[in-house]
Amino acid sequence: MAISPEAFNLTNALINVWDDGTLEHDQKALISACLPEDVQKPTSEEQLAKLQDTVNACEILLSIRDTGAGHWLSEEGRKFPDAVYKVTYAVARKMYLAKHLTGENVGSSCETPSEFIAPFIERVKATGSHVATLNYDGLLSKALQEAGVLGGDSPTLLDGFVDSIFDRTNLFRKKGYGGWYLHLHGSPLFTGKPGGKPRKISEPTIRRKIVPKHVGRHLVLTHFTHKPRIISTSEILSIYWEFLQMALDESERFVIFGYSGNDIHLNRLISQARAKKETIVVDWLGSGSAAVRQAFWNDQLGGDVQLHLLEDVFTFEDW
Repeated sequence: MAISPEAFNLTNALINVWDDGTLEHDQKALISACLPEDVQKPTSEEQLAKLQDTVNACEILLSIRDTGAGHWLSEEGRKFPDAVYKVTYAVARKMYLAKHLTGENVGSSCETPSEFIAPFIERVKATGSHVATLNYDGLLSKALQEAGVLGGDSPTLLDGFVDSIFDRTNLFRKKGYGGWYLHLHGSPLFTGKPGGKPRKISEPTIRRKIVPKHVGRHLVLTHFTHKPRIISTSEILSIYWEFLQMALDESERFVIFGYSGNDIHLNRLISQARAKKETIVVDWLGSGSAAVRQAFWNDQLGGDVQLHLLEDVFTFEDW
């Protein structure tokens, strides 16, 4: 959001995907029926609760064996989960491929400022720190890959993928050094059908407008009350959250950067793991006054935090 508020605004992405031809008319009608009565198109995570409930119900019915008496779901019902996954993927893809929509850089791809990311990367390399992100975008991943910290022959950070195939053992560190890079709410690059081996699609593939098969299942885009369920049904995400617990346990210091604080499942985990560990929160001044945000973060994370309330979060350097 600090790089481009328009490009990384979730409401904008949801509306754009709804209007850009990603979905067929019948798919839109089914999705609209799951939204609040006065809402014709989704514009926020909060509106997507019933949508996720419906996907869960459809997938339960799809798992029931066919006895020859006819399927529990209509043909449209059987296709409904894939329609929702298509929306989720398309929204995350827009974030991943975000371009500046205004200003002097209009039309160019969004990138993390080098003066900010360079000290961060050096800190990760020097300490073997863990990195976890909730974002769908590729800003951090691209910078880490270009610096040789992620991917390659001897990465400092491991994300569980080797040759584009995900496996739990790919997160095991050699000689105990290094950290984990965890996409806690998934990535548009993650794909894989139920029961199959999760994979990572290529950059050329995600840049095509055609939606690849089996995408969206490893992405979290819904009301916060439904997020843990999606995480638990994804092989990639459930393993990431398991390793997040281990990362929190072995870390001496937590730095929380650019996070709204609205995901209760994450806040609870941090609160339980932090004990007396130093906990720093880097927040944007536009979120509220120091008194309001300090009280909010103390409550969410179960104790006093060191709050850095900044006009420009990219000026933070105390990694």
